[in-house]
Amino acid sequence: MSTTTTSQPAASSPLKRLITEHPRLSFFVIAFAGYWIVMLPLVLAQNALGLLPYTVPPVGPSGQLPLSYYFVGALGAIAGPTLAALTVTAVTTGKAGVRQLLRRYVLWRVGVHWYLLVLVGLPLIQLAFSTVFLGIAPLTAFIVQWPLFFTTFLPNVLLIGVTTQIWEEGGWSGFAVPALQQRFGAWRACLVLGPLWAVWHLPFFLVPGVISATKADAITIIVQMVFTIIGGILIRMIMTWVFNNTKGSILIAILFHAALDASNVASAYIRHVLSASQISGYGLGNLLFLLVAAVVLLIFTRGRLSYKPGPAPQFVEAPATGAGEQPGRS
Repeated sequence: MSTTTTSQPAASSPLKRLITEHPRLSFFVIAFAGYWIVMLPLVLAQNALGLLPYTVPPVGPSGQLPLSYYFVGALGAIAGPTLAALTVTAVTTGKAGVRQLLRRYVLWRVGVHWYLLVLVGLPLIQLAFSTVFLGIAPLTAFIVQWPLFFTTFLPNVLLIGVTTQIWEEGGWSGFAVPALQQRFGAWRACLVLGPLWAVWHLPFFLVPGVISATKADAITIIVQMVFTIIGGILIRMIMTWVFNNTKGSILIAILFHAALDASNVASAYIRHVLSASQISGYGLGNLLFLLVAAVVLLIFTRGRLSYKPGPAPQFVEAPATGAGEQPGRS
């Protein structure tokens, strides 16, 4: 993964200079501000934080999201990670950098085995790990109800991909992963991105029905965030390994993220395949899968997660603007 390094003129405004000197920090500030502002109407509702006199439709008892939430989530991701990636890339590397970023959305020639791993292997591996807690019942259910893979799982991957993850991963995988890997290396980049990515979702946890049927208390939210942060680090380690092996393809990152969402414990696919009594065991299996996969990848790649920095890094900071002045490292 490499791009052509191009020299940029000195930033002409204080805001551009700030972004140029602190590109990574600027990305996360925009990503958080954009998403959280869009999510405010949901969070401030009477049946959420209770600060405004209206209610919003709660998440269903099985985790089904109201259709309006997909729209709000998409708008938040566009105003957050996508806008942040495009803005900081444009300021630091100009039109050439933006074109490079957009090309990686359609970088599809990465090998058919990566598509099979993401779209077929991922849900099967998760079911396989759940057998540790549920016996062979999950695999048996998958075999008996195999049509659901095509009628429910893959359509959900498509829906989640085009409504949400195309906008999220354009920022996380399009900008944050290569930028952080250049600065910290692969596994340390995951330790930075994982918690930030998890906390970025905080407004969604305040939406009615996401954590509890009523308003979630502070302790419940904190516990949820702790588990989300741990899961975020593990997921990012696996995704970063896939990302580095697929030439920095944002398309594969979108499919991976969407497939992960489409096979989580609240998904319609899993709720159809497994009984209500098996859901908790499946959730434990998912956690075990993430932990084992992340540890194995760290060991066998020696922490590099297949990251191979080239002579022309994918993310390039603007050159110093004065003699002896060093570019920002934020």
